[in-house]
Amino acid sequence: MGKRKERKWMDNELYKLELIFRNIYRKMKEQFNSRMNEYVTTNEYMVLKLMYNGKMRVTDLSKTLEVSASHITSITDSLVQKNLIERSRSSKDRRVVDLELTTEGRALIKNLNQITSNYMQEMFGVFTDDEKKELITLLHKLEKQLFNETKE
Repeated sequence: MGKRKERKWMDNELYKLELIFRNIYRKMKEQFNSRMNEYVTTNEYMVLKLMYNGKMRVTDLSKTLEVSASHITSITDSLVQKNLIERSRSSKDRRVVDLELTTEGRALIKNLNQITSNYMQEMFGVFTDDEKKELITLLHKLEKQLFNETKE
């Protein structure tokens, strides 16, 4: 590719968007993980967050997070070892295992939610309220496009 064509491609708005999204995603993930990994992995955090409102089952977590039940089992095994969740047999169906936060798990998720809130404020505090609304609108539009495309 000649220098002119290469430069034209690099000036292309889509290329700039690609780089910006890649850089933002990578850096935010790195920063978020550095705050969380002292306590739990990102996947463990997502499971704990979902369980905050009450008992759940592996199948429910698997569907919500769109990952395999075996992956959820691996995550919940780790959380049980850390005494953040506990397993119990359902009183309605003994074959079913319910998962529930322990007192320690509930306290940790409150702390992690505050860490997350502080981080998001740190990242998006540079925007005015109007800019945040505009960004949300644009990202929702992109999200809708992504999910419509993947369903086909």
